[in-house]
Amino acid sequence: MRRQNEMVFLLGVLLALLASPASAQVTIVKNGVTVPEEKAQILFNMTCRVVAEEFHLPEPTAARFPVTLVLGDSNERVLGDELNQTYFIYMNRWDDVQFTTSASRLALQHLISKERKAKLVVEILQRAERVAPVSARALEAASARR
Repeated sequence: MRRQNEMVFLLGVLLALLASPASAQVTIVKNGVTVPEEKAQILFNMTCRVVAEEFHLPEPTAARFPVTLVLGDSNERVLGDELNQTYFIYMNRWDDVQFTTSASRLALQHLISKERKAKLVVEILQRAERVAPVSARALEAASARR
């Protein structure tokens, strides 16, 4: 049974690689850490594909973007700079679930256009102003007088 599962996985890997025109979207900086590179590529491509399907994007490749995986970093984090179109996942060691979770966070971030993000920020600020019409400067000035 295990052998059959391995064969199914390998077939899935092959199909995913063949179906992905830009399969090398993940640049890996190993820093001495072992990583299954093919699996990282497949997980990233599947993450982008599932996000595209979930949000009904007309073109599945629209959710795809390059990312750099940096291993051996004890300060594990995810960084996405939309302005410069650079995305990084920092991990101490390879972990399938952590990588896929981080990649999905970046895919969701990448999905929203700059215009949409700006609109969201404006809406949030306007709503906050209606709820708490006192500005931060007014609060600082009031507390300085005390």
